[in-house]
Amino acid sequence: MSDSNPWLHIPLEDYELHMSHDSVGQSGLLNSLTKKYLYKIQPQTTIFLGIAGGNGLEHIDSNITKRVIGIDINPDYLNTAFERYNHQIDFLQLLNLDITKNSESICRADFIWAALILEYTGIDKVLEFSANNIHTGGHLIVSIQSNNNKQSVSPTGIESIKKAGEIFSIVNPEVLVGKASETGFVQIGKEESALPNGKSIITFHFKYPGP
Repeated sequence: MSDSNPWLHIPLEDYELHMSHDSVGQSGLLNSLTKKYLYKIQPQTTIFLGIAGGNGLEHIDSNITKRVIGIDINPDYLNTAFERYNHQIDFLQLLNLDITKNSESICRADFIWAALILEYTGIDKVLEFSANNIHTGGHLIVSIQSNNNKQSVSPTGIESIKKAGEIFSIVNPEVLVGKASETGFVQIGKEESALPNGKSIITFHFKYPGP
């Protein structure tokens, strides 16, 4: 794992302050989307890619979801997520993993949640990892940022978050859908949610019928 990845040098506190900033509004939106799709899918096993501090994990119902796997490149993020949610989730497994370098099969999940991670990993790596870790009939939810001609990383006065812009690339929705189809995923839903700064989050719901 390379120390050059900007996400290894952005404190979680800074990231969470940025995401919840009034002009950004992504934290609350992603939390509500997590709640929505957990309720809709009711998975037994779920994987969160780029879990950071665990935003949305409070919506896990341990009577339904028996295994939660969180993946992130930053071990400090994972430590905080564990401290926050280990008492609530019966089986919480947090893995320090760079999916751009390791796409091996960890489990077969009913639900993989990939929110605002493709901008930093690329489409191919997330789809490859997901195909290797999803159950037949499983669901992949992907949220991407649509800038609508706005600045990639919104200015909030939090300096460290600017480092993320070094590896940020906007995701083309049509390319995502095309590559998902090539990988074996079928799109069954799509929604777009507006953000305070004029950007929006586009969320795709894919299902994996099997290879």
